[in-house]
Amino acid sequence: MFPRTNVFEGVSTTWLKLMPTCSQPKCPIATTGVCLEGHKQGCPHLLADTDAPPEASEDSTAAPAVQVITPEPFRFHSGEKLTAKEASRMMSSTPVTMVLCAGPQWAGKTTFLARIGEMFRNGTFKDFRFAGSKTLCAFERVTWLATTESGAGQPDTKRTYRAEKDTFVHIQVQPAAKAEKTFDLLITDLPGEIFPAVLSTKEICDEQLAVSRADHLIFFVDCGSIIDKAKRHSERDGAVRFLSQVQKCRHEPTRLQVTVVFSRWDKITASDNQQEHDDYCKVIENDIRQRFVSVFGGLCFDRVAARPKSAASRTNPEIQAIFGRWLDERPSFPLPTVSRTPKLARDFSAFGLP
Repeated sequence: MFPRTNVFEGVSTTWLKLMPTCSQPKCPIATTGVCLEGHKQGCPHLLADTDAPPEASEDSTAAPAVQVITPEPFRFHSGEKLTAKEASRMMSSTPVTMVLCAGPQWAGKTTFLARIGEMFRNGTFKDFRFAGSKTLCAFERVTWLATTESGAGQPDTKRTYRAEKDTFVHIQVQPAAKAEKTFDLLITDLPGEIFPAVLSTKEICDEQLAVSRADHLIFFVDCGSIIDKAKRHSERDGAVRFLSQVQKCRHEPTRLQVTVVFSRWDKITASDNQQEHDDYCKVIENDIRQRFVSVFGGLCFDRVAARPKSAASRTNPEIQAIFGRWLDERPSFPLPTVSRTPKLARDFSAFGLP
């Protein structure tokens, strides 16, 4: 058989076949042009060009082509906070619990997260063990000013800036009783600079990605403002207004677990009017409970001093109890009755980002 020739290589795919091909195995028409049965034209055994059998390879002993398998890409993280896109990618591949910490400036949100890191480092946590983190550098930076190596005169915490909105720290833990099981947590800290804007309009609250996705909301009421009679009422009003905004922005508020933390509790215990301030905290608690107990899937209240000046004022058991609720597998909200199409990723897990 004569080889097929590409007439306009790179431009056209028209092929010329110089001799016909027969379907009968011993017919010499492809080489001599003489039909096996003597047909001059119109032989019923001739094949169209598209039906021609493939040409035999010149080297029949050649080894088959080896298929190269491209390995799956492995993503390395810088150790800094995850962006919304990185968090979305992670949530699409594995079950993740998301925690949103919110409250006014200087309420102790970042200090609370730093204290969790410190407690894992010094072995204070009894029920959970640290199992890894994709954002270890970010965790270390949060706690840096509380170390002697930093040269700080007293423990401090670097506050969260506006540019860190919708960024997340990651931590993986293991229950002490079940070392084979792991939990992944993504924790985000709503910058205090944004807090007044979130209170002002629902549209700005909607822009905070974690508000619509979080499994747990930790709202911080600053006891430093509670002991100031000129500020305590605005502190109470801010807590109620924020929870109201979250209620409006959430598609299903009953899927959100809310913990109201009276932070910097040592400010109250060190006050001369401790009982008066404690009573006002109970007024805030009762007000929030009456308004939102049936709105959210769970509503708890805690008193926390994450980094008090006196070691006697530390509230490590309360911090561990809050952390334990984040990993509680028992759902306290009604499960959906509609059937869903099984998918690899949960349909509500990520932020809808690529």
